[in-house]
Amino acid sequence: MLDVIIKSLWRNKTGPLLIIIQLSLTIAVVSTALFVVSERIAKIERPSGMIEEEIFNMWMRQNSSDSDMEHIVKRDMDIIRAMPGVIDAAPVSNIPVSGGGSATSLYKSPEEKLTDFNTAIYEMTDHGLPTLGLVLIEGRNFNANEVNFFAQENAPEQTVAIITKELAGKMFPDESAVGKAVYMGNVQLTIIGVVERLMGPWPDSEYATSATIIPEIIKDNTINYLVRANSEQRNEIMLSLVEKLRSIDSTRLISDEKSVMQIKRETYTSDYAMIKILSFVIFLLTFVNALGIFGLTTFWVTQRRKQIGIRRALGSTKAGVMRYFMLENVTLVVFSAIVGSAIAYVNSSYMARTHGTELLRIEYVLITVVFLLLVTLLAAYSPVRRGAQISPVEAVSNV
Repeated sequence: MLDVIIKSLWRNKTGPLLIIIQLSLTIAVVSTALFVVSERIAKIERPSGMIEEEIFNMWMRQNSSDSDMEHIVKRDMDIIRAMPGVIDAAPVSNIPVSGGGSATSLYKSPEEKLTDFNTAIYEMTDHGLPTLGLVLIEGRNFNANEVNFFAQENAPEQTVAIITKELAGKMFPDESAVGKAVYMGNVQLTIIGVVERLMGPWPDSEYATSATIIPEIIKDNTINYLVRANSEQRNEIMLSLVEKLRSIDSTRLISDEKSVMQIKRETYTSDYAMIKILSFVIFLLTFVNALGIFGLTTFWVTQRRKQIGIRRALGSTKAGVMRYFMLENVTLVVFSAIVGSAIAYVNSSYMARTHGTELLRIEYVLITVVFLLLVTLLAAYSPVRRGAQISPVEAVSNV
């Protein structure tokens, strides 16, 4: 039957060729769009290492240049931790997955700097790990006496550090990182602990999951307060704390109060926009193809009323007529899948060479082909079913 269907389509080739071109381009575009959407979703859903739903941030700026920032921060921390519903709080230099922060290179030797390991840098106190909810898998947390508030011009020459599992695996792939000394410029860092995961501020960077935490806090006039609270009371606690801290000193600025989930959503704004745009493109192309298949099948059925009548008169059943037209549409999709897959992989190979993107995976092409096959059959079902109802007498009565 397949050869008969192909010959039939070839006799009226303009319509089928247009549909094949349309479906081929749709397969190429939709499979690529699905791949990009899945990548963006996977990127957004990567665990940050934090208990995101329980954490919020407040940004504090002290206007007086001669203020004792260490005293102010410690006083604020006592006030925040005393608030009912607060689990813990910590001053931090910058916020994970926020789009802004600090980064540096670490070296395994101060003399050998040919091999460096890029990492995000966080400055936190000993309350940082429990505040963020980080999982310590090796070593220990900072001790309170290891936390150092220092002026920019009096940077320490050595300190301790906690790094992520990702960074530890890069620097010391065959041994434990705990107890090892690494170097940040001329500063020696002794690794005392390893956390399971902590995202850097920049989710698009190549070292997005490599982070280093040090207990050294610069006495700058600005700092972030991360607060972990009961998730059900988080927003109320956040607003209450902002008002309380403002009332203590009206000359300073307390602002940018946001949950970590909100900060994360803002960082991924472009990714969410891309997902929405590509989802709309997928819907639009699917809808246009469904209309095209519906229209073409309706035209074919109308054009072949006599042929349908003769087939019915010769003993063909309604199911047989429907099966024939459905197989025609399946044939169109098969040819389109071959052409569309070739277009998709040529485009993907070009993008991989010129822009360093990942090569399109075959499962996205297969998913698209199966999806469009189902859409095609559903779009063709109604006109095919109506055509199968034509009786032999009715089909040839106007001939």
